Amino acid sequence: MPAASLVVDGVRPQDAGSASGLLQTTRQLGGAIGLAVVVSAYAAGAVPGTFVPGAHAAFLTTAALAPLAFILTVLAVRPRRNTASQSA
Repeated sequence: MPAASLVVDGVRPQDAGSASGLLQTTRQLGGAIGLAVVVSAYAAGAVPGTFVPGAHAAFLTTAALAPLAFILTVLAVRPRRNTASQSA
């Protein structure tokens, strides 16, 4: 819900539906790509008949992607400057 509020916050009311739809599409696409990356890492590190080597590779990949996602979130969610209050 906070992400939807952030996305729709700066959009004209007539474009709110499009912005919300784009958010949902991006969430679905991001989840699918993220899962594909983790499963690919699992498959690359897998040893037939065992679980742990592939899981280790998948967890390391996830651990590497988490800080990247955090940094991208911090960069994307920056406070906006209020031009009306600056010009007054």
